Amino acid sequence: MAIDKQRGRASSPGLSRGAIVAAAMRIADAEGVAALSMRRIATELDSGVMSLYRHVANKDALLTAITRAACDERPYPEPAPADWREAMRLAARLDWEVYCAHPWALVTSSSARHFSDTTCLDWMVGALAGLTEDAELARSFSIAVWSYVQGVCIQHVAQQLLPGGDKPEQSPLRATEEDFEAGLETLLDGMEQRASRAASRPAPRTFAAGGRR
Repeated sequence: MAIDKQRGRASSPGLSRGAIVAAAMRIADAEGVAALSMRRIATELDSGVMSLYRHVANKDALLTAITRAACDERPYPEPAPADWREAMRLAARLDWEVYCAHPWALVTSSSARHFSDTTCLDWMVGALAGLTEDAELARSFSIAVWSYVQGVCIQHVAQQLLPGGDKPEQSPLRATEEDFEAGLETLLDGMEQRASRAASRPAPRTFAAGGRR
């Protein structure tokens, strides 16, 4: 083993970015992202602290990496389902599963500092082409679906986000999967109604330069 002179610890010759990300995810899943530190990961991997920086620049880069890894566990399929409702249901279900498996991703995936990949947003906007031709409205709908999933999932996994020992009795306000499904269908119904209203509005009148107003 090589010696990490700055920390006086041996560094594993098998150390890799993948191993660091996997260790960070294990710690975050068990203890939350607040427990993450380079020293904590080095202990987990029996490595020198400074050796980690050869693979991950800093903690922000680490949080970005584990968020990307969590999302990659359940990627949106290509191509998207042709039916926009099925596409939204699928995206919502995949995100729900990511957040249930990794509750900390509820926070990191919403932080521009730690995650700014727009690939999933582009996927959803494209999938909504069958509902509306208005790209800005499709973007707003996509954000609404994400916000809904995150909000309900916070209620579903809140206990896992709180520090402490034994779990107390579940709150009567805890969202169930049935609540999630019912609310999602209500949201999709509302999106369809709003898109229909927007499409039925007459286009604004335009006038040639110098013409009457």
